[in-house]
Amino acid sequence: MLSTLKSQKGIGLIEILIAMVLFGIGLSFAMRTLPDSNIIMTRGRNVTKATQFAQEKLEQLMSIPYSDADLTAGTHNDPDNPIDRTFTRSWTVTDNSPLQDMKTVNVTVSFQTGSADSTVTVSTFITSRR
Repeated sequence: MLSTLKSQKGIGLIEILIAMVLFGIGLSFAMRTLPDSNIIMTRGRNVTKATQFAQEKLEQLMSIPYSDADLTAGTHNDPDNPIDRTFTRSWTVTDNSPLQDMKTVNVTVSFQTGSADSTVTVSTFITSRR
């Protein structure tokens, strides 16, 4: 046992080369995932902001009188568009839905991306008896 320890004089050149190749392969895989993770993080940030903008508008619409012009049936575009240079907000009001004297309000916020799922929609019902 003592003789086997004395015969090993250190790390050889082949071991160092193998370690460098393995490290290089691992590093190249890590570098290839960085652009994808950046795209995913940006999309997540945009979805979060779009949801926040939609919820803000929904809260505002819920606080105004039932007969306000912003709650008339049809599609309304936000006069502040584009919001934060990226987002476009609109809302749709449907009268007497799902019941008489109720309105369905859908607030949609869109943003530009390379994917098809670049909109967020938040919905609520507003009644005349509030």
